[in-house]
Amino acid sequence: MNKSKKSPTMRRRQPTQERARETVSAILDAVIRMLRRGGSRAVTTNRIAEAAGVSIGSVYQYFPGKHAIFAALHERHIQQVDRALQQKIRESAGEPIEHLVAHLMDGMIELHAADPELAALLDSEVPHRAGAAREFSIRWHEPLREALKPYAQRLGGNVKLDSGAFVLANMLEVFGHAVVARRPRMLSQRSARTEACKAILASLHS
Repeated sequence: MNKSKKSPTMRRRQPTQERARETVSAILDAVIRMLRRGGSRAVTTNRIAEAAGVSIGSVYQYFPGKHAIFAALHERHIQQVDRALQQKIRESAGEPIEHLVAHLMDGMIELHAADPELAALLDSEVPHRAGAAREFSIRWHEPLREALKPYAQRLGGNVKLDSGAFVLANMLEVFGHAVVARRPRMLSQRSARTEACKAILASLHS
């Protein structure tokens, strides 16, 4: 009897959670459309509600203000980056360090090249981008340190792993954006990617 009473309750909660996710996604997608049209100055909570097709109350139900929405945009982007790099590390298991670096760089480039305009907007228009950049290097220090462990001897011993992870995290963050959004016109994405990988490897071996 207890199980039969609990089961319908659990079934009723899931649509509510799904609707909540859909509402949050609609709000974030609406902000992105507004950023594309007019930059961050054009973003207000009233306009967000109108663009997302929800009430202003629904906006405030999930976000206390537009700065919280900007933070959520960065968080969604961070989660996408995390998934991409985790996959690249798995794909690189047992391969030379040159392949690990190349795969990680490819993960960053692929993610940002999928929507370069959005990548540029997140970098230039949305507040808190500097905090997000710092968070990337801190968040990825340990995973990258673990990824570099098989190459410890080549890099100069275990004491070099921390400095190697520091270099790799920060250079991936910088080059991952630069190859897509900030390279000179005469330099192809492929060439920029190659030079970025060379720079990372040179720094790791120094």
